[in-house]
Amino acid sequence: MITEQERAELKTLMIDRIAELEASIARLRERVETVSPDSAIGRLSRLDSMINAGTVNQAIHDSQAKLTRLRNRLERIADADFDQCRMCGQPLSIERLRAAPDRGVCTTCLSAKHA
Repeated sequence: MITEQERAELKTLMIDRIAELEASIARLRERVETVSPDSAIGRLSRLDSMINAGTVNQAIHDSQAKLTRLRNRLERIADADFDQCRMCGQPLSIERLRAAPDRGVCTTCLSAKHA
């Protein structure tokens, strides 16, 4: 069970990560530009720009998903079961909560889920 001091530390950490993600998403959105087919940059450069845009769009999608998870977890930070794995109910270590506050799943369950 985490202490109130650790809970407060996690809340601050999560708020900071939310701000970082929001800024990162804004920067990524600035990098995505539509490349028109009549652009004079050349076929290979246009293809490269489209591939880069796809990569940036995936990074935006991943960041938005993490942002949503963080916001949802932050809303639940006062809950008694905040420091328990959502899948197995076992206690999560403070180290795990610090490393992945958006997850709420222990490494054992996360590994089993992706196996």
